[in-house]
Amino acid sequence: MHLVASLAAHGWHPAAWRVTGKAGFDGAAPFRAMARNAERGGLDAIMLGLPTVARAERSRGVDTLHLDPLPLLGAMIGATRQIGLCGYWPADVAEPFHVARVFATLDHLAGGRTGWIAGLAGPDELAQHFQRLDLPTSGPDAETRMVELIDVARQLWDSWEDGSFVVDQSTATFSDSEKVHPIDHAGRFFTVRGPLNVPRPVQGQPVILYLDRPSAQIVPGVEVVLSACATMEAAKARRAQWHGTQFIARVMPILAESETEAHKRAAALDAALAPDAPAPTSLPRFVGTPNQFAAWMAEWHAAGVCDGFDILPAVSTVDLDLVVEAVVPLLRRQGLRPGGYGGPMLRDLLGLARPASRFAA
Repeated sequence: MHLVASLAAHGWHPAAWRVTGKAGFDGAAPFRAMARNAERGGLDAIMLGLPTVARAERSRGVDTLHLDPLPLLGAMIGATRQIGLCGYWPADVAEPFHVARVFATLDHLAGGRTGWIAGLAGPDELAQHFQRLDLPTSGPDAETRMVELIDVARQLWDSWEDGSFVVDQSTATFSDSEKVHPIDHAGRFFTVRGPLNVPRPVQGQPVILYLDRPSAQIVPGVEVVLSACATMEAAKARRAQWHGTQFIARVMPILAESETEAHKRAAALDAALAPDAPAPTSLPRFVGTPNQFAAWMAEWHAAGVCDGFDILPAVSTVDLDLVVEAVVPLLRRQGLRPGGYGGPMLRDLLGLARPASRFAA
């Protein structure tokens, strides 16, 4: 059973930030602490930047602070040693050369622990920040653009074969030209010339994850799907559509020592978000004890409806701690989680093969 955790700045109390001056704070400090905690629990990866709160709730000021996930991912590299590091970059406003270069660089810095979470933010989200009228933001055109974007990024990562970066001073050789391949892509949405100006990533290609939507098409090139399904039946049906792709169910746990206390916590959180009319979050929730949560995950996994879970702690200083200290040990005792990390790369942790360059002989 794979376990990853989505770490979000949404709803952080000001006390969580270390204030350094009138307008200053150490914005990465809470995330470094959460990442180390997730690594202490042996989780496979952390997810940075995913949208986690419904738009209606954000209008009430819940999501007033949203740090960029990619620089934040870079800051997590030095704070961790083994856990995977995945960042969300919506495909609506991304360019393939930029995506390929950034994630190739991060993968080298992290020693092969990175993943790109792709998806579509959608017109409502983009209208607040981006005024690119030339970009499709919904419907088939937006999805077709995303498919092309992913394919071109993968071509760019493949433009360097393994062993192509030589740097031999004695022969003044920088790279093996036979193993570095030109890219001359001219598609419907992108015109891109390669090769990439960063050598082949440590993993061959960073892991490509996809933030699923119920009506979205199946996207070629995606290796891990993050999907919010309220029931086992819904998860089973959606997983069948993504046949052959790792399927991770997203869930927000609200945990406590007793079921009664957990429901009190859930009610208090709802009241804090919307005192007049509590609005549900955009993720399925589990409310209960660590034992009940472990049993719930084991039931879903045994039923074959998912390969693991993306856990968004409702309150990281409470729920992530309980997952690490109480839930994970229970799963280990059932043989559902390993006792440590099984390899240096994110692909090792997720059981994904390292792809060869498509241009290799």
